[in-house]
Amino acid sequence: MDKRKLILHAAAAILIAPCLASCLGDDNKKADYSEWINLNETYLIQVEDSVDSEGHKVFEKIAPVWAPGTGVYVLAQWHNDRSLTASNLSPMDNSTVDVIYECSYVNGVVLDSSYKNTTYGDSIYRCKPSDNIVGFWTMLTEMHVGDSVTCVIPTTAAYGNTSASVIPYSALVYKMKLKSIYAYETSGN
Repeated sequence: MDKRKLILHAAAAILIAPCLASCLGDDNKKADYSEWINLNETYLIQVEDSVDSEGHKVFEKIAPVWAPGTGVYVLAQWHNDRSLTASNLSPMDNSTVDVIYECSYVNGVVLDSSYKNTTYGDSIYRCKPSDNIVGFWTMLTEMHVGDSVTCVIPTTAAYGNTSASVIPYSALVYKMKLKSIYAYETSGN
């Protein structure tokens, strides 16, 4: 990893740490969501432990290199042959990417989707990975252009225990495809 990228990752980890600490939150509020928390935690365990007919793990556990020791991770189930996309570019934290996604709660209720977007093309959400929740950011920087994945993001890498638009203590399930890298940045710009 080059020095600039290492510095960028270190700066990102420093910025993320307070957000992760805030997820530990208020125990009284947590009690109000105990059933929901249990549903989400059970789902995460089932997904992480799921195996295919040959006994192979269905989901890969991915932790961002820029947040070691924080416990932040995502679970990824790839839907394409990654050997066919391995030579394609992967975005950096500050790249601008075009991605198609659908986000739902663990109970299947759709929360958000790029499918109504038309500004940058049919169903395209254009963003910088680092401008999103930690789990989405982590997943995008692990993907190569053309990759398609189902990504399960635990609460601590999503919105934690507070959000105006998401039920607190929610793990999120993203179905996403990295369509292209609109602008590939290589410095701290």
